[in-house]
Parts: sequence; C-alpha cells; structure tokens
Amino acid sequence: MVQQEETEKYIHTNRGKVNKDFFPLYHMTSPVGWMNDPNGLCRYNGRYHLYYQYNPYDVKPGTMMWGHFASDDLITYRDESVAILPERENASIFSGGAIPTEKGLCAVFTEHYEKGDFKRETVHAALSADGCSFGASRPVFDNEKLPANISRSDFRDPYPVYVDGNYYVFVGGKDVAADSGVIVVLGGKTLAELEYKFTLGPFYELGNMGECPCWHRVDGKDVIAVSGCEVKARGNDFKNVNSSVFIVGNLDFEGGKMKVDYISEIDKGDCFYAPQFISGEQRPILVGWHEMWGKPYPTKERGDGWVGSFTIPRRLSLKDGRLMQFPVEELDGYCREYDGNDVPGCARLTLRFDGDGAVEIVGSDGSMEVACRDGYICLDTTRSNSGNGCVRRTNDRYAHCTVCVLLDKSSVEVFVDGGKEAISGRMYVSGRLSASVRGCAAVSKTEKVEV
Repeated sequence: MVQQEETEKYIHTNRGKVNKDFFPLYHMTSPVGWMNDPNGLCRYNGRYHLYYQYNPYDVKPGTMMWGHFASDDLITYRDESVAILPERENASIFSGGAIPTEKGLCAVFTEHYEKGDFKRETVHAALSADGCSFGASRPVFDNEKLPANISRSDFRDPYPVYVDGNYYVFVGGKDVAADSGVIVVLGGKTLAELEYKFTLGPFYELGNMGECPCWHRVDGKDVIAVSGCEVKARGNDFKNVNSSVFIVGNLDFEGGKMKVDYISEIDKGDCFYAPQFISGEQRPILVGWHEMWGKPYPTKERGDGWVGSFTIPRRLSLKDGRLMQFPVEELDGYCREYDGNDVPGCARLTLRFDGDGAVEIVGSDGSMEVACRDGYICLDTTRSNSGNGCVRRTNDRYAHCTVCVLLDKSSVEVFVDGGKEAISGRMYVSGRLSASVRGCAAVSKTEKVEV
C-alpha cells in the first residue's frame, strides 16, 4: 500500500531532477512523473482545488492516486502534493469529482481494485475540511443494484452535483448487451448512500465505454461533457483512440431522461481528453487532460521525468444555439504586448485569416503551423518533433475568422472564431521561435504570457 509520507518524500527528492526544456509554465503540470485525468475540480473556501490522476513514481500509469493543485485564479498554481491515496493493496484511486457540502468538501471517486483476473470498480466518498487532506473513504453504492445490462466491473469516474435538494452522481458505464458506452446516474439525499436512478444512452459517441461524465448548466441548457473509448471515426470526427463530446439538451432529473439537441466533439486535436467542469463555480469552466491515450510521449522517451498537463481552463457559453469555448478571462491579466522579432515560448497569438494562408512557428529543429486550407483552419504538428505529429482541422469552413493560439513550451491550443471550435496539440521544438507568415494570413497581435 502506498504511504503518504514516503510518497511526499519521493516527490520532494525527485522534482528537481525533471528536465524542464518542454515543461509548461502556465498549464498546470505535476512536478514529477505521470499525470492524466482532471479530478475533483472545485471552488472551495475561496480557492480553486484541482486534483488529478497521478503516479509520481513513473512516467506511465501505475498505482494511481490524486495529486493536487491549488489556485486563486486558475492560471498560477501551487502544487499541494498528494490528496487521496489507496487504502489497501492492489487498489488505485481512479477518477471522480468533488463538491462542497455542509460537512466539508466531499470527494466521490473510483476505487479500482485488480488482482489476477479479478477487477472491481466501486464508488467511494471521503471528506476534507481544508481541501488538502481527506479522511478515510467508504463505498457509497452497491454495484449489484445496477441493471443487469450494466457492467459491474467497468463502472467508474463518478461526478457529484446538487440539484433541487438532491444529490446526483454521473458515472461512466458500459452496456454489456449493446457493447456500448452509457452514463449511469445515481442519487440520494446525501452522498453517504446512493441508489440507482437512471441511465442515459447508449450513445454512438461513447464507443464501447463511457468515461468521466460531468454536468453543468450553460445559458439555460444542460451540458454533459463525457468521454468515450474506441469511438469509431466518422468523417472529421473521432480520429483519436478515445474522444470527448458535449451532449447538449434538457435533462429531466426526476423523469430520468434527456431531450438531446445535439452531440458534438469538444476538441478536434490529438491532445484532449477526460474534461471536467469546476464544481462550486457559477461560470461553466472546463479543464481537460492535455494528452491522449495510445500514442508516444516524447518527454517519456527523452527521459525528462514527466508526462501530461491540463489544458488552460475554458469558459463555455451558448451563442446562436452553438456551444462556444474560450480561455478563461483570468489569462488576460498575464498577457503582455510583445514587439520582439521572435515568438515567445509562452505566448498568446491572435491571427486573422481572410482566405487561405498559414503562420508557421519555426525553431532550430522543427516547426508547427496554424493554417487556413481550403477554408478549414488546421493545426499541423507533423514537423514538430512529437514522434506522431498530425494535421487536424475544423469541421466548418471559415471565409474570414480570427484565431487565438496559446503556446506554452510544448503546449498548443487553438480557438477558432471566438471559440466555435478548438484544436489542441503538442510541439517539441527547440531554440528561439520565429513566425513565418505566408499567403493571406496575418499576425495581428502577439502577447507574451508571464506567470
């Protein structure tokens, strides 16, 4: 069993050994080791607490626990070491959510137990008074009370919400009869004991397993952000091993059903997964894992000692029935006008496209390109030393549009036309960066991000 004191000592001893050549500065990144899904994102006691899937001992998944960041503004952050660790042998603490309650901050998460051929995933809950240390956890739902067609062993990533005097918990699930991903909703007057309420799905967009569902109301609509495993590609959608989507509509908690207006892929890039809303925050703000399963990780292969980060928090809004996503306004306070001849390694670029063209960010050993090709906005990382670069594009064509590009050492996030579409990727380009502008594209503003 993993011990708190030993783990914290290991992190303290090894964090200084990490190679930070490509270590992001304003994207939250664990001090050492492997990190993936955002967990328990919440605003509690006046601060943001952002937990995550963490294995500090290696640059790959292992015995998982919750790491912990704390932040006052979602941009600068403090590493708070580890918050929740496994309490028994052969167990890991998998993903979940957290919610402020009258008794303190309640984390609801998956205890993943695996020994030999036996696997079990159980919903657990634990309380914290300060958001940093949690008491012992206990199971709060009996998997045997699930409908017969819902898997008892693949049942994970609970996310709690409080609606009209009741707690509801969204859980990723699998309909074994249909071999398809679903969202299971549990509920109760408290989080100490939950009962089965209803199931949403199956959905094509969740592949063969639903993961990391979460919910928020956005401008009068119910929005579920959820991920799916092994979703089959469809046109320009679902080109990764796994994918994440918005389900937008009207959710009837009492009736146990949802009128779905549409389902859309959240991010067109190859480095976005398992997004989660921030609980206890009035604004609908979403944070994703800025990586993806089933691909090489250059910082692992280079021996840099770290893998993974968060995307920049994204503020959501509805405009003309379309869900928009854009970097939180707090980032504005860290952006400074930049008039140098090169491009800062940490920057926000505003590009204007009036027809086809490209802006190429060039380093000493590679490059990355944001382009408008036949009207589609593209992120091209094929020359960015990532080992598996690709070209990803928007679904829509844009005759005229403004594009916001966030650069942060190895992180690239592209927001198109005010946030109608987003594309996230990685670049591992050394040396001073410069911008090469071709065709109809023009750089209208470059800002350095200073944290």
